[in-house]
Amino acid sequence: MHDAYEAIPILEKLPLQIEAVTAYDGNLVVGTRQGHLLMYTVTPGTTRRWDVALLCSNKNFSRKPIVQVAVVPEHQIIVSLSDNVVSVHDLTVFNLPLLSTLTQTKGATAFDLDIKHHISLTGEAVVTVRLVVAVRRKLQLFYWKARQFHQLREDLALPDVPRALTWCMEAIAVAFKHEYWLVKLTGEQKELFATGRSQEPLIARMEDGGQLALAHDKESIFVDAEGNATCNYTLKWVEQPIAMAYDKPYLVAILPKTIEIKTPEPQHTVQSLNLEKPRLLAVAQTAKGKGQVYVASTSHVWCLHAIPVNQQIPQLLSEKQFALALKLVDVWDEADDAKCQMKKHIQHLQAIHLFCSKNYQEAMNLFLTLNIELPFVIGMFPDMVPEEYRNRLQYPYPLPTLSGADLEKALQALVHFLLEIRHQLVGSDNDKGEKSEVLCDNKYPSAATSIKSRHEKLQIIDTTLLKCYLQTNDTLVKSLLRMRDSRVSVVEGERVLRHAHKYPELVLLLQTRGLHQRALQLMIRHAKRPDSPLYGHHHTVAYLQHLGPQHIDLIFEYGGWVLKSHPEDGLKIFVGDKSTSGEVDQLPRPKVLNFLKKTEKSLVIPYLEHVIQEWDDTTPLLHNELIHQYRDIITAPFASSDPANQEEEKERRKRYQEKLLKFLNESEYYTAATLLVHFPYDSLHEERAVLLGRLGQHHQALSIYTLTLKDTQAALKYCQKHYTTSGPGSEVYLLLLKLLVSQSDSRSPGSSPYKVQKSQQTQVEAVLELLQNYLHCIDLGQALKVLPDSVTIQLLKPFIHASLSHAGTVRRQKQIARGLTQSLKLQTSEELVSCQSLKIPLSEFTYCAVCRKRFTKHSAFAWYPNGDIVHFSCQNQR
Repeated sequence: MHDAYEAIPILEKLPLQIEAVTAYDGNLVVGTRQGHLLMYTVTPGTTRRWDVALLCSNKNFSRKPIVQVAVVPEHQIIVSLSDNVVSVHDLTVFNLPLLSTLTQTKGATAFDLDIKHHISLTGEAVVTVRLVVAVRRKLQLFYWKARQFHQLREDLALPDVPRALTWCMEAIAVAFKHEYWLVKLTGEQKELFATGRSQEPLIARMEDGGQLALAHDKESIFVDAEGNATCNYTLKWVEQPIAMAYDKPYLVAILPKTIEIKTPEPQHTVQSLNLEKPRLLAVAQTAKGKGQVYVASTSHVWCLHAIPVNQQIPQLLSEKQFALALKLVDVWDEADDAKCQMKKHIQHLQAIHLFCSKNYQEAMNLFLTLNIELPFVIGMFPDMVPEEYRNRLQYPYPLPTLSGADLEKALQALVHFLLEIRHQLVGSDNDKGEKSEVLCDNKYPSAATSIKSRHEKLQIIDTTLLKCYLQTNDTLVKSLLRMRDSRVSVVEGERVLRHAHKYPELVLLLQTRGLHQRALQLMIRHAKRPDSPLYGHHHTVAYLQHLGPQHIDLIFEYGGWVLKSHPEDGLKIFVGDKSTSGEVDQLPRPKVLNFLKKTEKSLVIPYLEHVIQEWDDTTPLLHNELIHQYRDIITAPFASSDPANQEEEKERRKRYQEKLLKFLNESEYYTAATLLVHFPYDSLHEERAVLLGRLGQHHQALSIYTLTLKDTQAALKYCQKHYTTSGPGSEVYLLLLKLLVSQSDSRSPGSSPYKVQKSQQTQVEAVLELLQNYLHCIDLGQALKVLPDSVTIQLLKPFIHASLSHAGTVRRQKQIARGLTQSLKLQTSEELVSCQSLKIPLSEFTYCAVCRKRFTKHSAFAWYPNGDIVHFSCQNQR
């Protein structure tokens, strides 16, 4: 509890019995049981004795008690209830003369005024006054205009006689003997709840008139203008209140033995005062009388004068009543800037108190609202900022020692706080034109300087998030480090990750900051430690696969040891796998080839085969190199004299020779002229023939097939592959024919006549077979010149007839094609003449078939076979 008011005596031992009081500005109006209406001026003094003087009075009430009075200072009138009728008095005249009596209110038991201030369309301040009067079982409504009250609407009927009533926006709260009702100006009525055991119900209008406090025994229930409860709790009193009044932010109630002052929200008993038999309450109107509540007994009047706000707030802060202190700031009569600064100061203390009270999430939400400096908030947590920095931070309350579940809960709240700030920073455009320094390692600025750079804030946020995740949920560490805009400090991040033995995460941090050499050195040191999460060579392979061509030198430097110890896995650095093939295929392949030739020659062929077959590389250099590699393996001397090893080596060379021949036949990107000079003459004959064929040297190639390899079928396949209807390829079959004929004429020295005859017969059969199957590919005249004498005219007749027949067929097909072409040309010419002879008449009476508009001289149009003519632009609408 603290002192919110001090009780100042205003009137003491008044010889008249007080029945009603009200106040405005520095004036006090008293209505007495003897029918005297008195007005006093009250001037605050420097001591507890204030200057009070009788300003004016009116004793013309026929000694009838004045049971209720109200003042409208803006219109200079007093409204009173005496002898069960409402009267209006003039404040501008000394003796408060009667302006008017509302005779229709005869029988009234209570009234209430609704005074509203607003600005008119012309910009003038306007004060409207509405009056409600309880007359027996009905409500009468009036409004003030031209110095008198006029009827607002017809009377509202009630089920009982009201004991009290109060305006509430566009409704009236009515208290009957046993229950509360809400009556709207539209006539709609709503029963609220019972009044309780009290026979004198109480209604107090709260701030801005949109909320009411209704007494129910020892409780006060708060409702709005719709009759709905505004709180899920009630305000409890020590005893049943006799009178209630609201002076923001306090609710003052007269109890049978004391005056109790409370705050509705938060519920808190502020002060208790003991005065002699108080029974009436009145809150002074207008700003001048703000913070003054008048209390009256039958013969005394006191003023509850509010203690200055700037004196109350320190008391509340010492008691940690922050919510109430904030409410007092709202009523503080100071400039807006001063109020704003005070509110921030209170909320700042409140946030720290919430943190010390283990309400971590609420504290962080308040810090976020106040936009508190990041290091100040982070410094409240252990091991989050350097110790020398934390020692320079000062907090108004001792910070708790966090551990166990409390520490985890606090860190989770800190994570939410940091993520929210990060979201705001990333989404803002405050850093346009700001250069980002990715490797900036200023972990924290000095405690005396504020952090203004967006980059510095993000670096502190991300570094602190890293520390939080390591203590709460380390599975989120990699996600944080992989973020595209992650700003984790390298120095601080490396320190905490090493301390936590999170070496894969440390590698990821170094990788995202471009410190690849340090990351690779770390992986090499841990590759041979079985207890390390970086044990083995696979981490190095995966890392090097993602470096890209700009770091090719690093790849060569740190990939060599993997190639030598694990060649197959080392090759993946350069050929990748399903997840990385799109990255490693950008590496410079000639450089990789040279590196492999120097480091691990056994990987050259697998690398080239992958590059050519999987990535469809068409670089002649790589195709030539693969052929050289195949050739070197096939032609290399045997390394062992062991027959078993030689047999195995032969099988291996056979496989490579098959690969070589297949590659020579399928690849189109090697340079045959360059390769041919490196091929031996005593081996790889068929491969040499393929190269000669690629160079167009068909005679030499066919000579290898027929003379060296003695393989006529292979020679025929060669001809089928290289035959063309024109050019050098058109004579491959004739060349083969010449070679076969020349071979049949040759005779080896020492050969028996029988063998020679048989050989000649075989060659003749080959020649005849060639003529039979491929005569259409051979010039018959040239073939007859080279045929041997052994081939008689009788044998050639069928081939000659076939050749002539084929020539005739070709000639007839050409004649038919020429006739069809000529016919098509004639038909097209006729259609052209027909179209050119068509005449389309256009006149001023010709209209578009679509838009129904005329054609101008320069209109483009379209004509349809049915006779429709439309504008060219109207075609799509037809």
